[in-house]
Amino acid sequence: MNTSSANRTAPSPELGDERPSNARYVLMFFLATLAFLTYFDRICITKMQGKISTSLGLSTEQMGIIMGAFWMAYALFELPTGWMGDKHGARVTLSRIVLAWSIFTALSGSATGFYSLLSYRFIFGIGEAGAFPNMARIQSRWLPAATRARFGGLLWMFARWGGAFSIPLAGALMRGYDSEAFRNFFRSLPLPESWAGMEAWRLTFWTAGLMGLVWVGLFYYWFRDHPSENPSVNKAELAMITRGNPPEVRGHSMESHLWGKLFLNRSLLALGVLYLFGSFGWSFFASWMPKYVETVVMAKQEAKPESDKSTPSAPATDEKASWLSPEVRSEWMSAAPHFCGGVACLIGGILCSRLVAKTGDRRRGRAIFPVCGYVTAALAMFCVPFVKSPLQATLLICLAEAAHDFGQGANWASIVDIGGKYAGVAAGMINTIGNMGNAFQPYIGARIIEKYGWNQMFLIYSVAFLVAASMWTMIDPRKTFYGEPVEHPH
Repeated sequence: MNTSSANRTAPSPELGDERPSNARYVLMFFLATLAFLTYFDRICITKMQGKISTSLGLSTEQMGIIMGAFWMAYALFELPTGWMGDKHGARVTLSRIVLAWSIFTALSGSATGFYSLLSYRFIFGIGEAGAFPNMARIQSRWLPAATRARFGGLLWMFARWGGAFSIPLAGALMRGYDSEAFRNFFRSLPLPESWAGMEAWRLTFWTAGLMGLVWVGLFYYWFRDHPSENPSVNKAELAMITRGNPPEVRGHSMESHLWGKLFLNRSLLALGVLYLFGSFGWSFFASWMPKYVETVVMAKQEAKPESDKSTPSAPATDEKASWLSPEVRSEWMSAAPHFCGGVACLIGGILCSRLVAKTGDRRRGRAIFPVCGYVTAALAMFCVPFVKSPLQATLLICLAEAAHDFGQGANWASIVDIGGKYAGVAAGMINTIGNMGNAFQPYIGARIIEKYGWNQMFLIYSVAFLVAASMWTMIDPRKTFYGEPVEHPH
């Protein structure tokens, strides 16, 4: 049915006391699980990099190039896939995105060397590009304006938790696949005998790909591009959602004269630079953090004073059930910052929504969260090399990621507001610029770490966060890039 949603913006008298349905929460469940999967699939490789390097004979520098290849492809194709969502609708576009990235995540487990893994990760990046721009488009159609920062914080919380649990979950999957029980089970299946000896990291990639395929099947069946087209949405919920939102039901093309305004808009360019430097600093958590924890933080834990060395150690059998082993402790220490970042995303998003609704000041009410967060993250990263214990190092790294993510809800809501009915294209442009930081940092980081050590790298991360904070002097989320004012969130 092609009834214009513009005619259904305000509640009609016949609605009576009808309570809004909860389809928007089902929608957020889909987006939250997708955000989890995006970060699980892109970060799980950081846990497996040691096994992969050994298996394929890769150097640290080559591994940095491979991890950066995903982010490079992801950045380059963000704008085209954001545009595709605005033109063809998010249902078809997002389903294609998830289908493609799931296939190439699985194929990463079939790599035979540097060039094949590089190719799979690059194409995986192309496949995943546009996921968040299309989620921004969906949020601009499906969520009331007053809830965008809160739901943006929720979305980024699950994204960070995907990164948090990717490390221990990938570790648990590899240990499970390496177990004798699983190997015996595998041998009992009518499969080629060579499969029984397949390396665990390969099976882990295949499992990650399968999860995405399940998601896309369920999403395509339930979702519609506009809530007016979804039978789960009643009239009361539709009136709540569409008040102040764009009226378009399906995809549409952006008028050609607006492209210049998009690329020259000061707020969007500043947000792009913010994400560029913020992503460069944050990329530590998605690339080198597990290695730093294993080689530096855990080394501090193992370096005991001479007086402790005289104390007889406990028998090996007491050590430690597998969940207390150094490997598992390292996994959870690497996961903790992402977990804290996820909580900070949610809290920051909720507080931002409340502050803007209370004060009516969309600009300062948004700016305070990312500015305070980036400055705190810069101080925490600067202090990391000077601490003496693994606990202190872990706490500072957790503080850095939590502080970085404290403003994510505000940043994301501002992209949706400034993008307006072209939120997909606007988010694609910002992610294209921003993800260059993720693309180049793994390689740059590898070179700096090998030549100068970790201390200098943490100083660079600190400076990057300060530059990101300064960008809010040029961001104004009170009007769209094409000149329309953004409705007050009350």
